Amino acid sequence: MEKETLKKIKKKLETEKKRLEEELSKIAKKKGKKFTPVYPEYGNRDEENAAEVEEYEIHLALDKNLEKLLSEVVIALVKIKNGTYGQCENCHQEISSERLEAFPAASLCITCQAKKENPITKFFSRLKPHRSIKQPRK
Repeated sequence: MEKETLKKIKKKLETEKKRLEEELSKIAKKKGKKFTPVYPEYGNRDEENAAEVEEYEIHLALDKNLEKLLSEVVIALVKIKNGTYGQCENCHQEISSERLEAFPAASLCITCQAKKENPITKFFSRLKPHRSIKQPRK
């Protein structure tokens, strides 16, 4: 990958990291490396309590998604530093520059990502063959 392209991607990742941390700080408090969603306090009436629980559930879901994205961005930045950025974690082929420009934190090439997201592949990857059944030869 060209140094100029890598520089642009690194800047994009650093900007995204800052944005994600700011978003997380609005709904959660940082404790070590993790964020813990803040429980809102509206009052003591039943409808206020229901609103608190509803908002907290939203915060939990947002926190989980934002932390996952932040983790992916941090990993991508470490890979840039280590010189391993742009290599698919599954097949070890180079990830296309188009994919990395669209999603700089990508850790899988398009082919491997498609296999990972395919519901049939997910289903069969969880199955373990029974030991007493002979598997067909390839």
